[in-house]
Amino acid sequence: MSSKHPKQDMEATLKTLWGASAWPFAAAVKEACETAAHEETLRRLEQCMAVHSSGVLHGPNGVGKSRLVQSLVERLPQKTYRTLVLSYSSLTGTDVMRYLCHLHGLSLAQRRSDNLMALRTMWGQRDGLWPVWIFEEAQNLTTMGLEELRLLSCERLDTQSPFSLLLVGDATLMPRLQMGVNRPLLGRLGFCLRLEPWTKEEAAEYVQRRLAEVGLHENVFDPEAHELLLRIAGGIPRTINHLGQRAFEEAARERSRAIRREHIQKALDQLPWLGRLREEE
Repeated sequence: MSSKHPKQDMEATLKTLWGASAWPFAAAVKEACETAAHEETLRRLEQCMAVHSSGVLHGPNGVGKSRLVQSLVERLPQKTYRTLVLSYSSLTGTDVMRYLCHLHGLSLAQRRSDNLMALRTMWGQRDGLWPVWIFEEAQNLTTMGLEELRLLSCERLDTQSPFSLLLVGDATLMPRLQMGVNRPLLGRLGFCLRLEPWTKEEAAEYVQRRLAEVGLHENVFDPEAHELLLRIAGGIPRTINHLGQRAFEEAARERSRAIRREHIQKALDQLPWLGRLREEE
């Protein structure tokens, strides 16, 4: 039995077995893997922002929505847009307006109507930059929070919203917005884009890319393990990362250079929320 610290032992095994510089699916991605669907969705979002539209971006958890938002922010010229990304969206009551006032350096008021007036006054005095507000995990916004966004976007029904709103969320976001109480806000939104899971070919390319980034230029997954990894992941890169990392750890414990099917199965044991997929084999 090794006398080394477990971390040292695992890192030594990583280098001995594979000659890798880091764990393939745990290391930070050196270069974003952007699919054709990612690029097309990003292009459409840029167009929607250019015409000052508001809308929804939704898709499965782990498919890359946050990365897409990051890419969008990087592409929106700072000389044209004032962009805010709000990643903590489980807000309640008047927290939405109060938080926005705080971010814009405005005095906070207890009454919602006062915060609303302060934000509208600020827009009337803006410096020519178009405001873009992006709410990630928007499915967690309360009904009151969504209502506050409607109030902010709708001073009069015949006027354009004074900012672009992008609500980003998972599969539960659209059913929330389609509820009767939220339909007035839905009526102010001009587009709905869905980021789809990757194709099998795109997922396979991603696996090879993650391996190559740490110095592994051959596929160490045997065919059965590779096929099982891709099938269970279902085109979700986050799932590929979780399963791939756990499978590498299992192989390291057995001092096995090849990642085999049983290593994927043991990885699944550590990810019980994926267990139902295992039963469908």
